[in-house]
Amino acid sequence: MGPLACLMRARGHAVQGSDRAFDQGKKQEIAAQLRRLGIELLPQDGKAVTAAIDRFVYSAAVEADTPELRAARALGLPCLPRPQLLAEVVNTATPGVAISAPAGKSTIVGMLGWLLA
Repeated sequence: MGPLACLMRARGHAVQGSDRAFDQGKKQEIAAQLRRLGIELLPQDGKAVTAAIDRFVYSAAVEADTPELRAARALGLPCLPRPQLLAEVVNTATPGVAISAPAGKSTIVGMLGWLLA
């Protein structure tokens, strides 16, 4: 979710999020990087989910009974699984490139990035 949050922030969206690992004091380097980009990181307790949020995007790692997902549903917020937002990103990109495979994706993306640079 981190790279997707960075992409949405770079496109000018206000982004906030949570991660139980951050709440446990883990992955602080990643949390610091996200904060530097202006992404607000909040405790995973549901209190930050308000009617001011346009959409609630969640990953497959989020159980249906997490405080945030319950709060988003109670408020009637549009709840999008991560793949749906990724599809929006890819479908609105011009030109678009998608790379998928059971193995070797990172290598191909690296090669493609090198070629484009």
